This record gives sequence, structure tokens and C-alpha cells, in this order.
Amino acid sequence: MRRRTKAAPVRRQPRQRRAMETVDAVLDAVVRVLKKRGVDGVTTNRIAEAAGVSIGSVYQYFPDKRAIFTALHDRHVDAIRRLIDDRLVAYAAAPLDEFVRALVEALIDAHATDPELYELMATTVPHGVEGARALDVRLRAAFKLALTSRAWARRGGRDLDRMLFVLPNMVEALSHGAAYRRPPGLSLAAAKEEAVRAVLAYLRV
Repeated sequence: MRRRTKAAPVRRQPRQRRAMETVDAVLDAVVRVLKKRGVDGVTTNRIAEAAGVSIGSVYQYFPDKRAIFTALHDRHVDAIRRLIDDRLVAYAAAPLDEFVRALVEALIDAHATDPELYELMATTVPHGVEGARALDVRLRAAFKLALTSRAWARRGGRDLDRMLFVLPNMVEALSHGAAYRRPPGLSLAAAKEEAVRAVLAYLRV
């Protein structure tokens, strides 16, 4: 007989503004507890105390710690997806090199706002693969649109599918690296410039 796998608890989705504000307050509290005490120190009691809500309010939207960490990642992924979409719209008519610079710099800046948090999220906070996959898909789609809608698409000798494999991984790694893995002697501005150069060199723009 096949053993049944235990289904993950279903997280209740907030629909009213007050409920959304409560969820945001809880996730903000998770960030504070996470940075102060680490992943193992994140408990519902500490989250509720830091958020100024009851434990029942936490469990109302997050059935367990996995749901909390997943929601924290999802919030970050949603923000990055909006950033990518904004750059696509703002630089729709710009040359490819300008779009690449704007996108790479914006992604680095987004992670540099709280490097401690994003390093924790990337290295120690447990989460599923769905969010990372969604972000990879969005980056891939953004580069595909940027390349095929410009004169670059008429250039020969480059395999588009191969480039769309490399570019999202390259940009994501550089964004994280520039934000919180750069050596002490390298400024954020210099790291951004080198990251942009690397991507443009790959594209041969």
C-alpha cells in the first residue's frame, strides 16, 4: 500500500485592507526577529510580540513556520517582479545597453537596501522552489522581450535559448553578489558598474 504524503497546511489569503496590513506587520516582525535571533529563533510568540498582534492573528494567516518563510520569500519575489516590469515599460524604446544598465542597477539596489536580510533569505531561510522559479521565468521573459524587440534579434551567430539560460542566472548572481558579497574594498557603485560591464560584455553590446 502506498503511503500518503502529508499535505502542506493551506494559508488563508487576506482580502480586506486591514487583513493585508496585519499580514504585512507580521512579515515585518519576522524580518526583525530573523535578523536578531536567526532562523531557529523565529517563533510565533516572538513574531506576535514584535508585530503587536495576538498569536491567534499569526495563526489565522500562517499555519506554520514554513508558511511564514514562504510568504516572506513571495513578498520579495513579487517586489522584484514589479521592478522588472517597471524597467521593461520605462525602457521599452531605449537601446538595449540602457535597458540592461537600468535593470541590473535596479536589481542590485533592491537587494542592497537590506543586505543582511537578503543574505539570510538566500542562504539560511527555508523556502520552496516556486518563488525562485517564478523569478527566473520573469527574468528570462524580460530578456527575451528586450532582445527580440530590438535590432539585436537580427544579429546572427548567437543561440537565443542559450543566452536566455545564461542571462537570468548571471544577473541574479551578480545582483546578490554586488549587494552583500562584494569584498571590503569594492564600493557598491563600483560593483554595480562591473556587473553592468559583465552583462554587456556577454551580450557584446
